[in-house]
Amino acid sequence: MEGEGSILEVTGLEKSYGRNKVLKGVDLTVRKGEVIAIIGPSGCGKSTFIRCLNLLEEPDCGKIVYKGTDLVSADKKTRSETLKDIGMVFQQFNLFPHKTVMDNVTMAPQLVSKMSKEDAEAKAEKYLKLVGMDHKKNSYPTNLSGGQQQRVSIARTLCMEPELILFDEPTSALDPEMVGEVLSLMKELANDGMTMIVVTHEMGFAREVANRVMFIDEKNIKEEGKPKEIFENPKSPRLQEFLSKVL
Repeated sequence: MEGEGSILEVTGLEKSYGRNKVLKGVDLTVRKGEVIAIIGPSGCGKSTFIRCLNLLEEPDCGKIVYKGTDLVSADKKTRSETLKDIGMVFQQFNLFPHKTVMDNVTMAPQLVSKMSKEDAEAKAEKYLKLVGMDHKKNSYPTNLSGGQQQRVSIARTLCMEPELILFDEPTSALDPEMVGEVLSLMKELANDGMTMIVVTHEMGFAREVANRVMFIDEKNIKEEGKPKEIFENPKSPRLQEFLSKVL
């Protein structure tokens, strides 16, 4: 049963690679408009968890119910229709180097949503302007900084007009001085009511922007709560130890 106002319900999620169990019995409820930050040590399963949510990694068991549809048990057609609603922004920008910014951003609306070139370009103009990259629409990714490329990849995700965006460490491949521009854009999206799940090492972002922070360690969510609770009053010794190293 979905919680009131929730758009995503994860129950009993498990994932192994061979004999190595990475996630064990993970549960999560996400409400519309929430920003959830996922923190934890390297190798704890954060990225695997977020990649399971849109089935880039196939879970071994459990349920991922998005707006009433269990993605894990759904047939291929239902899956692909439902997943159009869930965007993803990666650490690496995954832009096609031989295509312009405009071509990169309009490709999915044309191929996946069968939108006309004109409509896709009008939508791309809107979102490139939103992320401050409309002046670079005819440039190629290799001529852009890392921060600019990441903003283009966010525009590409927004162009599909998802209701939920998953971010997998979106600033970890950036030079330190470019982190701020991407985080401030994400902050704007959060302020506009976008539902977001963000795997991040940026504790300032988690503290300032998230409604809830989840600490993943040892294959599961060890602790979760409001940012103030997590950062100022961590309950588990493991979270206390983790925060002492990263803050």
